[in-house]
Amino acid sequence: MTLLDRLMRWALYYSTQMIHQANNRSDALKGDPKVGGHPAACASSTHILGALHLLVREPQDYFSIKPHASPMDHAYSHLLGLFFHPDGIPFTQELAKRVMFNLRKFKDPENPDQEPVFQSYHAVWDPDSFHYLPSGSVGIPPVVSAYLALAYRFALHHGFDIPKGTHFWSLTGDSEFREGSLAECIPDAAERGLHNVTWIIDYNRQNLDGTRIINEEGFHGTDSNRIEAMAKANGWNVIQARHGGRRESFFKKPGGENFRKILEKLSDYELQALLLRRDGEITKNRFLELDPKLKPLFTKLNSTQVLELLEDLGGHDIELLVEIYKNCRTSKQPTLVIAHTIKGWGLECQAVPGNHSMLATEEEIEKMQKFLKIPKEDLFQLPPAKSEENIFCHKRGEELRKGIQKLRAHNTKNQQVLAKTVQERGEFPKTFNINLKLTPWANTQWMWGQLAAKLTRIANEKPTTPQDKAWELAATHLITMAPDVGTSTNLTPSMDGKIYGPESTENFESRYQVKDRTRLDLLPLEKQSHRHLRFEIEEGNAMSCVGAFGKMKDLTGIPILPFMTVYDFFIKRALDQFFYNLYWKSSFILVGTPSGVTLSPEGAQHSWKSDLQIPNGITWEPAFAIEMDWILSDSIRRHFTNENQNREGVLIRAVTRGLEQKVLLERLSQQVRFQNLSEQEVLEKTRQDSLQGGYWLVNFEGTEGYAPGDNVVNLFVQGALVPEAVAASDQLREEGIFANIAIVCSPDLLIGTLGKETQYSHLRQTLNVNSNLYINSTKSIKFGIKTSGQIQVESAAEFLSIRGSRIPIVAICDGEPGLLDNIGSIVGVPQETLAVRKHSKSGRPIDVYEYHHLDPKSIAEASIKMLEQAASEEILVKPSILEDCADQPSKETFVLEEDTTQTRH
Repeated sequence: MTLLDRLMRWALYYSTQMIHQANNRSDALKGDPKVGGHPAACASSTHILGALHLLVREPQDYFSIKPHASPMDHAYSHLLGLFFHPDGIPFTQELAKRVMFNLRKFKDPENPDQEPVFQSYHAVWDPDSFHYLPSGSVGIPPVVSAYLALAYRFALHHGFDIPKGTHFWSLTGDSEFREGSLAECIPDAAERGLHNVTWIIDYNRQNLDGTRIINEEGFHGTDSNRIEAMAKANGWNVIQARHGGRRESFFKKPGGENFRKILEKLSDYELQALLLRRDGEITKNRFLELDPKLKPLFTKLNSTQVLELLEDLGGHDIELLVEIYKNCRTSKQPTLVIAHTIKGWGLECQAVPGNHSMLATEEEIEKMQKFLKIPKEDLFQLPPAKSEENIFCHKRGEELRKGIQKLRAHNTKNQQVLAKTVQERGEFPKTFNINLKLTPWANTQWMWGQLAAKLTRIANEKPTTPQDKAWELAATHLITMAPDVGTSTNLTPSMDGKIYGPESTENFESRYQVKDRTRLDLLPLEKQSHRHLRFEIEEGNAMSCVGAFGKMKDLTGIPILPFMTVYDFFIKRALDQFFYNLYWKSSFILVGTPSGVTLSPEGAQHSWKSDLQIPNGITWEPAFAIEMDWILSDSIRRHFTNENQNREGVLIRAVTRGLEQKVLLERLSQQVRFQNLSEQEVLEKTRQDSLQGGYWLVNFEGTEGYAPGDNVVNLFVQGALVPEAVAASDQLREEGIFANIAIVCSPDLLIGTLGKETQYSHLRQTLNVNSNLYINSTKSIKFGIKTSGQIQVESAAEFLSIRGSRIPIVAICDGEPGLLDNIGSIVGVPQETLAVRKHSKSGRPIDVYEYHHLDPKSIAEASIKMLEQAASEEILVKPSILEDCADQPSKETFVLEEDTTQTRH
């Protein structure tokens, strides 16, 4: 057995033992869910990962690994000493051995002294997570790795200081390779010429439920043939690692090529059955049955030798894999390696159907320990000092550790340069100062286009004004992208003559003089002036791409600023990718536009807006154009100053429905609290409130006749429905009802997870939305008698009944009710939510809003209904309590005067 073969056995033992320990803990409680694990899935990847870790990988390379193989990666990290503390200091050997017991243990974030743990699958918290992509979402990490390769190339072409020669490796299962995200990415990776991307398929013919059986007649061969044909047709270099060295030597004998043909025509299902049977004579007879001419070739082979040939698959030949990987590094195309393997290789469950989660027995693990001479008291002992294995691992590990430490230092340097640059430039502007005077009816999507155009212009031209210079840092890091909706989402200025991509064709429009200057120039070129990535209808690809570019700030210290636009409804097509971006804290800005039923001509299929409250994300929905400016300016600032913790991913929803912009200042200036402030002061206070989640557009507090508990209702409205809320408020005012209007700019900040972090302080304290009970007239008192202008309590009555009212809430949103339906429960008042509760129709906004009961009439009716319901609240109080309060008057008296209108209880 060679040195590398012996190291494979060490890695197989470590991964199997890790899973065994996770499933046999002394602290397990009765009724706990199973821990599980995937020894067989790890085993089939033993050589695939061994060749990478022991011989091929460079410190700057990136990896995404099929989730169930993560213990195998940890095993090689243990062998090579690649566990690190968060500050980059390597573990001691003793700590490394202890941590190997901590697979799937809980790490308390409040206890920094607790030993590190390994998550179920690769995660950023693992001690060997350097340049590993989180892998819990199958089918997504390989796509992210491809777009991370594109992000690296973009950064290099735009003059940023990042390491060169980086390769991006991904290992997937053969079942995982059926994920649509991978098929969607394959043509795009080749079209963009991502030659430093390698995907490896662990082709073991089994999935979680058992052996994969496909229609090989329909595919004209095995699934590996289908995969190869698909990848080649889409521009990939494909390498089949079918046969190991023993087979290849055997093929060179007379008649050997016929044997190769038999093996390559053998169905996956039959091969799997023969591997499971493990009977050399039966296998030999089957080969002879398929081709009697093979008899001379097999005459001198015994049963064991036949089995060795059967099991000698290319995915378990480390020398072959190393040679393949070296070729991947020099390929001019992205490469797909199909590594034929045996699920459960080297374990007793080898090739057993359904062995995906089958655990090794105590006896099997003891055999593995005995083979490697590992004592029971030191289960994760490293190879003995001065042994060939130890010397190799120490040297290889030292090379990788030094490289990793150098990369960490390089990243830190880039971050320090950024921090210094931000400090020298001073504060980011609070606004882009887009002139709205010439656009009295503007929509938020138009405003987004103006902002994107300004950033693009600053990036491509030397800024001259102080305002432009203040945005230069953001502009030079800008990249935009869209899945074939760039023009319809107002990214046209970012696209025209600025498509980033490999030059692949002559400009035939110019050659034949048919260039139309009124249309966009979409010819791709990899130039520093080019900052737009064009996608086909590939929402999943674009979402993975914006996440990959957004992670460059953490991975390289270069804060690439990625913007993506997409029709808001189609975010759902990429929701898995969106969640992945937020999970690993990518910093990006996504503009979903148009959104909701406000996209009224598009009808039902483009118009459902979901509540997306996901950790590390924040959603915004501006109403007036200036809000889009405020939100985007603040989001960009936070990206560069690292003030976006727990809100790294930004989703801004916009619409194409225009609002009369003067309404904002007109309604703000009518509020009593703004009477003595200048226009600029009013806008600044509103900006501050909007960036905390919302602001009062209409607030009648202080107005004559304003009587909370009798005639006041609070309307909370989001986005495009502001005109409907204003019209309803005006209508209600004519009927003697004061309907305040709060604009919800960010439900996450105001009433969502981010709001919960501050106990909803902006809603409760700043906006002063509360659950105060108002007792406004003598009609609220039962069982009392009147003497000398005061309400006295009959001494015979056991209880006094008081009726009071709180200020009810009506929420209005163009989307599902969950966007705004919890405001009342937070503050403790009755609430009615008007929202989209059925599939939409095509039509004018006025018709569609009425269909969904979002029109002014419906808002007014809901407000009156809620006032009537709120007025029925009854409280029973012992008379003695009120008498005691009356005897002890204070600043806020509890004596009930007959003509009191706003006394609070």
